[in-house]
Parts: sequence; structure tokens; C-alpha cells
Amino acid sequence: MIYQNIEFFNIAEIKYGRLSRFPFGVVDRMQVPVFGEDGKQTDIYTGHRGNALAMTGAELRFVAQARSAVVRFACDGPLRVTVYCGDFYLSSALYPAGEHRVSFERPAAADGVARERCGRFSPFVWRVCLDGICNVRFLGLDAEGEVRPPRENEAPRCKLLAYGSSITQGFVTPYARLNYISAAAEALGIDILNKGIAGGCFCENETAEYLCGETFDAAYIEAGTNIADRPFDVIEERLGGLLDRLCGAFPDKKIFLATPFPAFSDVSASAPFYKENFAKTRKVISERAEKYPNAVLIDAHALADKDYYLSADILHPSDYGHVMIGLNLAKALSPYIGKR
Repeated sequence: MIYQNIEFFNIAEIKYGRLSRFPFGVVDRMQVPVFGEDGKQTDIYTGHRGNALAMTGAELRFVAQARSAVVRFACDGPLRVTVYCGDFYLSSALYPAGEHRVSFERPAAADGVARERCGRFSPFVWRVCLDGICNVRFLGLDAEGEVRPPRENEAPRCKLLAYGSSITQGFVTPYARLNYISAAAEALGIDILNKGIAGGCFCENETAEYLCGETFDAAYIEAGTNIADRPFDVIEERLGGLLDRLCGAFPDKKIFLATPFPAFSDVSASAPFYKENFAKTRKVISERAEKYPNAVLIDAHALADKDYYLSADILHPSDYGHVMIGLNLAKALSPYIGKR
């Protein structure tokens, strides 16, 4: 979205300066039933709402007449701010809760790099990247002269919408900019709208409606992990319903459907047994991949093809694992999107 002549990439709504990856009204309706061992509903879970609001893959993008600028923001928890001149890394710092000013200046050497050598972005596009499990308020941009959003030829033309669990959000990753979905985007030369939700991805109707209303060229859905321990009829209704909606509404777009990543008893003899749960979501995902001509099944076991790509919880990818999984994902998607 464009706000104060800045593109707020991967931001769905700004309310009194507060940024959110999903519309606030959608977040307020995110929930999933909880079931006991007897299969009866015992509660309603809403704990994933905070992670839906949190910053992941959010960027302030703009082109400024001045060589230097200052972004002012407030956060209620640790926030990593990484600044790029296009695809060229400039700086990164972790900020504690409070109000902050991030100052940056483009090095003169970046001016002379030809556009065709610059990767996805023009080096004159400032990218101020925000990553953290916290709430963020934008307080302003200070830059002399004209400020405008990037033009079409200054940024990637292909946009991949990604919806998934904490794995896709990049939870536990020491450096969020290198989570697997971002690494794949870099390798493919595309943009990623990262809508991963740690502890969530429960495919609510409101979430599905919002995702279908986004602007994208292709979609990647990794939704078979957190919903896997629900009864099959809930999985069929929610996960199956989301996939039916996406694949049916966009027959001219590729919808990439990832099976559950290897985790728990897939890898470790002492981890929780989850194979029956993952088999339920794999069934729903595989059936949709066969049903729709525009659906492409992605075998997540082939992406995370080394057990040591995982962290010690035997669930989330490690830092190195994220990068390697991302490169494998880029290879899997490359016949359909991105660089040829």
C-alpha cells in the first residue's frame, strides 16, 4: 500500500500509524476450535493473532531526491531494521522497545552500478525492512526534496503470495531476511508477500477472503502443519476450503501447494509422533493438487532433504537450513515463475 508517498510492502493496513500484515478486522476474527482426546470441542484458540500482526517481510520502499534519510518508528518489543540500497545491503540493527530514529546514507559507489547488474531492485530504491514479533508504529520519514514510491522498472514485476505456518514466517530464524521464502525470492528475482503466521495458519474464512483479494502473480501455500492435529472434517473444511477457493478463483495463476515439512517423528526417535496428523493434511493437499490444473504439488521433504536443516526442536529450520531450503524451493518454482 502507498502511504505518505512510501510503498509499505507486505503491509495490509495502517491504523493511527500502526502497521499490520493483515487487515486488523481479519486478525480480530482469527480463531480455531480446540478439541479434547474424546474429539469434543473444549475451547477456542486465538493466540496466533499477535503473530499475524507482527512484522515479517515488511518493507518501507521509496526513492528520495536526497542521498540520506531518517525513518522514525516506535515498537513495543525487539525489532530488527535492515536497510538496503535496492538489493545492496547497507546496515542492520536490533532495536529495543521504544521510539527510534534510523539514519542512513547511500554510498556513492552504489550510484555507478548498471541497472542490469543490480538484481531485483534499482540501487536508488531505499528498502527499510522491519522484522520482529512486536507491534510497530510508523512515526515519519525525514528526507529533503522529493520522495516517491518505486516505479515498475525499479522493483520486481512478479509477486508471490505466501501463506503458511511459523516455518514460512521464519520464526526462530536468527536473521529473518534469510528465511527460506525470502531466500527463494532472491534466487528467483521475485517479490514475496509473506503472510506466514507462527502458531497459526488455520485457514479461517476471513483469512481466505483476504488472501483472495490480494494482488499477486502466483501463490505458495504451506498450511499443513499447525492444523494437522485437528479432526479431519475441520482440516477438510478449512484447509480444503482455502485451497478450493484459491485454485478455483485464479485458474490462470499457479498455486503451489506444499506438503508438510519433515518434523518430529519423521526425523527423531524421541520426538512427538505426528505422522498420522501430517498424513491427514497431506491427503487434503494432494487431492487438491490433482483436482486443479493450475495447482502444483511441492514435496516439502524434497526441499528439506537433510535432517540437519532443522533446529534442535526438530520442527523449525535452522539458519543454514532456511537458506538451503529456499534454494531448493527456487529450483522447484523456477520452471513456472521468476528467472528462466
